[in-house]
Amino acid sequence: MKAIELGATLYVPAIKDNLLDTAYGANPSVRSIVICLEDAIREDQVEQAEARFAEALTQFAARETPVLVFARPRNIEMLVRLLRLPGIEAIQGFVLPKITTQNLPQWLSVLVHGNHAFMPTIEGEEAFDRTALSRLRDQLLPYADRVTAIRIGGNDILNVLGVRRSNTRTAYDGPLGPVIRDIAGTFLPYGFSVAAPVFEHFSSTDLLRAEVEQDIEHGLLTKTAVHPLQMETIQSLYRPSGAEMAEARAILEKDAPAVFGAHGSMCEPATHSRWAGTIIQRAQIYGTATPVTEAQSRVA
Repeated sequence: MKAIELGATLYVPAIKDNLLDTAYGANPSVRSIVICLEDAIREDQVEQAEARFAEALTQFAARETPVLVFARPRNIEMLVRLLRLPGIEAIQGFVLPKITTQNLPQWLSVLVHGNHAFMPTIEGEEAFDRTALSRLRDQLLPYADRVTAIRIGGNDILNVLGVRRSNTRTAYDGPLGPVIRDIAGTFLPYGFSVAAPVFEHFSSTDLLRAEVEQDIEHGLLTKTAVHPLQMETIQSLYRPSGAEMAEARAILEKDAPAVFGAHGSMCEPATHSRWAGTIIQRAQIYGTATPVTEAQSRVA
């Protein structure tokens, strides 16, 4: 499973009445969900949430879900309990909350003997510490094939600073910007994927679009969604344009020139081939925003 397949990942509280409807494709835009038993659940609701999750697993085990399903446990002790539930093999994996260099080994010790995928979430003080980020990366490298993505807990990170993100600027224009860049720069070069943080102001569609465009520019090709209305907006931007498709195909041609021009830009297969491969993957999963015209297919 690749992070690019997740699309916009919708977090759903385990006690939500429409949990099963969401998991079984009531909203066709939903590609992946995280059933949350952590921050979306009050302390006095934990027992109810675990019971509801166990009930959902019986349904998932009996009938496969069309969306990818992850669970976010509250702590390591809860993860141990969830792994013992009948039907737990029916979900794809787990989102690990509030990961640090100190607690990650304990999480891994519980997961190491299974085959579930997992997504560690960086959302504390270590998000501001490049040395700590590098240590986290090195701790995860032996398990890289099971790490679907590194998630960024944007609101928790801002809470460390005592602030809330603006509803007039993208995350990249505020205090989260350097954090996102540091996490991307620490993990992406080593083969990990990174998920973009949630955009909480779900009525600001234009600003959401601007932020997703910046996510893509930074190499983040999946994003947490806070509301179903955001799903199509986010995923529509993962569809490459006809011009991008034409350039990607030309770059990946076996006999492509070392350097050539296309649509007013220089193309260099030696440095653009990874980008081109990602463009093709995005098109295979999400389609293209515009068809490739004959004129776009011609390169100089």
